[in-house]
Amino acid sequence: PTPLPTPIREFQSTIAADGRVVLPQPPVVFSFQSAGLSGTVAEVYVVPGQEVRQGDPLARLDDADLRLALEKAEAALASLQAQIAAEEAPPLPGDIAEARASLAAAQAELDELLSRPSEEAITQAAADLRLREVELKQAQEAYDAVAYADGVGMSPQAAELQRATINYERAKAAFAEASKPATESQLAAARLKIAQAQNRLDKLLNGPTEEQRAANQARLHEAELQVEEARRNLSKAILYAPWDGLVTAVNGAPGVSTANASVTLARVSPLRFATTNFSERNLPDIHPGDPATIYLKAFPGVPFPAVVYRIDLEASALDGDTALFTVYLDFNPADFDIRPGMTGRVEIKLTPNR
Repeated sequence: PTPLPTPIREFQSTIAADGRVVLPQPPVVFSFQSAGLSGTVAEVYVVPGQEVRQGDPLARLDDADLRLALEKAEAALASLQAQIAAEEAPPLPGDIAEARASLAAAQAELDELLSRPSEEAITQAAADLRLREVELKQAQEAYDAVAYADGVGMSPQAAELQRATINYERAKAAFAEASKPATESQLAAARLKIAQAQNRLDKLLNGPTEEQRAANQARLHEAELQVEEARRNLSKAILYAPWDGLVTAVNGAPGVSTANASVTLARVSPLRFATTNFSERNLPDIHPGDPATIYLKAFPGVPFPAVVYRIDLEASALDGDTALFTVYLDFNPADFDIRPGMTGRVEIKLTPNR
């Protein structure tokens, strides 16, 4: 049989589509709240419609609290550095001698408590008590001799009786104390003093342990992080333009809460042309980098050379049963006052399916 001829597809050199000029990305809202800061606005440096360059200030937060937080963090770091330096510094000879004396005194106190009741202490306390009894008896007799005189309460005998009575009560309490053993709480307190004194002496003789040095470094690192965070927060007190653009909206004014303050910035370069009715049937024949020409209604007859930038992954609309895709094109506006939203059409030079 005679083979049938292969159908030949007539290739179209260009395809036209309607579209409009769009920003390279949606406008972005900048605020202190999104930066994690709260407070009140101190200054606003821009107004809607103002062009800004990358790094230009947009607004400033009242930073008094942030500066105070930084000062406190720096002071805490300096204090900790001084404390660690003192702990890790070589000891002075006088410090070691003082620590040894404190340990000896603490041990002597415990030994005295453990020796209770002591015959020697009881004998001494009993002798003192008997002496105070004699003194009290003599003072009482002297007072009784003048007890009926006028003004006896202000007499030397009355003063001597009062002194003797106080001394007797003290001696009586001392005798009772010397006659009983030390309590568990007294022994525990004495042993704690020994442990503290021994620990201080060991630190002076041996210096900080590796664990203590590691703990000091961890505390120091944490304090340094606090300073860095305070500095970072202070640096956020001014909103800066991250790129060249146009201010499209300003919310807030000096004195307004940061919760209600923001600056909206649009990137206006490079402008792009986005199609609105590009058919899926032509997708196989276009690729990023393909040349094109744009014609805008605002500038009749003026061709703007363009190039396909990208094609949306998903269809943006349907025309009957045909899917429409958005094709973005880069173009050079030259010296023309081209603005987002302007409409026109594009003619894309098609290439066969690759």
